[in-house]
Amino acid sequence: MQKEFEQVIADNQGRIRYIASRYCQHNDFEDMYQEILMQLWRSFASFKGNSSRETWLYKVALNTATTFVGKTIKRRELRQALAKVAAPEGQIGQENCQADILNAFMNTLSDIEASILMMYLDGLTSENIAEVVGITANAVRVRIKRIKSTFEDQYIGEES
Repeated sequence: MQKEFEQVIADNQGRIRYIASRYCQHNDFEDMYQEILMQLWRSFASFKGNSSRETWLYKVALNTATTFVGKTIKRRELRQALAKVAAPEGQIGQENCQADILNAFMNTLSDIEASILMMYLDGLTSENIAEVVGITANAVRVRIKRIKSTFEDQYIGEES
């Protein structure tokens, strides 16, 4: 079982690290990352296969991250406010790469919207995303459409 768990972690390390970095301050990253790994290990044996491992991993990681963040919500809101001031809408320079643009955009989203976008970009289906965040698949599709529209409004705009 340990080898199987290690393989799941190795295959999904990038996702786990992204979730941890998305939900914490830089100096809390290692603590949150370790907490997520601990929760994944604790729940690994009880994984019954009712969903994909990827869906299960997201659910455990996101639940752990939101619990971890519960005590630091005020700092999180301050960070998001500062990110909006640092990168005003529609003013992304040519020197920024796509990852910088995506990060700046994700910092303007709520945690649930950022999670939905992250899973969507990772290729999860609306049904899988719905299972993780606890809303209907239709609600997920509506949110994805709104997120795309917001991105277009902020970063693409109308071209003449």
